Amino acid sequence: MARSSHTVEAVVQAVHRQAGTCFPSQVTLLALWQPEGDWLWELFEDDRRYTQRLPYYPEGIIENVLHGEAMSIPDIFAYLDAHPVRVRRLLDVNEVILDVGARKEQPDPSARAMLFVPLEVRGARVGVLSIQSYEAGAFDDTDLEFLSLLAQQVSISLEHADIREELERLTRTDMLTGLPNRRAFYHDAPLALAAARREGKELRLIMLDVHEFKRINDGFGHQVGDAVLSTLGKVLRQTVLLPELAVRLGGDEFALLIWGMDEQLDQLIARLSQNLRAASWPSGLGPIRLHGGVAHPPLGENVDEWLSLADARMYHAKRQRLVGSPAIWGLDFGDGLR
Repeated sequence: MARSSHTVEAVVQAVHRQAGTCFPSQVTLLALWQPEGDWLWELFEDDRRYTQRLPYYPEGIIENVLHGEAMSIPDIFAYLDAHPVRVRRLLDVNEVILDVGARKEQPDPSARAMLFVPLEVRGARVGVLSIQSYEAGAFDDTDLEFLSLLAQQVSISLEHADIREELERLTRTDMLTGLPNRRAFYHDAPLALAAARREGKELRLIMLDVHEFKRINDGFGHQVGDAVLSTLGKVLRQTVLLPELAVRLGGDEFALLIWGMDEQLDQLIARLSQNLRAASWPSGLGPIRLHGGVAHPPLGENVDEWLSLADARMYHAKRQRLVGSPAIWGLDFGDGLR
């Protein structure tokens, strides 16, 4: 687990892999309490993984363990007779998770025996760890004690994973705009290129910059210039939704990775234009205008070549000196682009 503590998923996968050697179990569940007031469930069953955001129910078993003590349920169906509300909620949740996976058309084997232990990080309850077996009465008191000891190590690994993920997020994030940075782009763009070619999907790169940004910096000061970039970052985060990507490359230059055909591109441009008009820009600047250049991926997988092509089209658009609405797009759809 120490070696696997780079991400939460890796920690859960390591626990699941080892749980089968320590317990007669087929299912491993990690339920993590989220700041938004709901749960993130990471569930491994055999070699399959399911992830689901689920609501908080005061009567739920997971909630009962989070705020109380470790729990052993030898037979979920016998427990159902005594606690129908809590168990009904748990079984419904399992059905939701299983319906997401490839086994939707197959009958659910329904885990019968379950162990639950709370997890603490830095003295605070953060979640619940559970192992489950298809066989009723599969676990004894010794198993519950051992799982409680294992939960302490899981908590340490989760803390390490949280620190690692936060550091990774910081190294990939532009602090001014909150967008991914150039480092993130050079990591994600080759992966997107490979996926587009493997799956036969359309992928395009858009380069953007702010019209006459140097004039804004020189005339109004760098604080106003930073405010423009920060606001543009908010607009792009609002406009560009996963699996698409918006990054700040540096200065007033931004890049977007956009999936889909021309219709999807036109829709994105329309959303961006609308969101630019609706944004709260620093006073006295007048309309904030953008120039953009669009490029399909090059024949090879050279990301720099791709950037250069989109960049050249952006500067071609800039030389046209287009004027008009608050969101001006000079998109050079040259030969071979569409």
